[in-house]
Amino acid sequence: MTIKISSKDLKITPDIQESVEKKITQRLKKYSQKQEGDRFISVRVSERKPNTRVDVDMPYLNFSIHAEAVTTDGVLGGIDKCMDILERQIAKYKTRMNKAKTKSSGLKKEILDIVPDDVLLASAGADDEPAYKIIKKHDGKPQPMGMEEAVLQMEVLDYRFYVFINIDTDAANVIYRRDDGNIGLIEI
Repeated sequence: MTIKISSKDLKITPDIQESVEKKITQRLKKYSQKQEGDRFISVRVSERKPNTRVDVDMPYLNFSIHAEAVTTDGVLGGIDKCMDILERQIAKYKTRMNKAKTKSSGLKKEILDIVPDDVLLASAGADDEPAYKIIKKHDGKPQPMGMEEAVLQMEVLDYRFYVFINIDTDAANVIYRRDDGNIGLIEI
């Protein structure tokens, strides 16, 4: 795997880059995996005194794992915190994969609460400016996967929703966690 480091408001010296690469490689050695194609780990660093923010995105098998940390311990302290988060996510993923293997294949219908499109339509608001501000942007493309994989990916990443390309229908789908604890599906 290739490690790509980018920074904002901070100059990455060769020493820092070498230390970051060494730290990540050592921590991920026990999770060695067979990957197809050229995969890379993306590390983004930004600094606003006294805090340093580190974001790490990495592929693991068919999934994308993300961790972020804000620390006063500098870049290497942020990398340590991110690696702790990534290791927990990988362990969580492995546990869920083992549980999924022991269960029968296919999700039970009562687990997936499929909601018709007309129920999800909400009235459009007025032409007012939005009362929100976009604080984070993700430039990832939806990955083709099955329904079970998408639910597992959403749970591993601890997201409230997940967008993916359904391999059965070749259409974009959105799964989301409902307030009652069930999973909802929106077929687009």
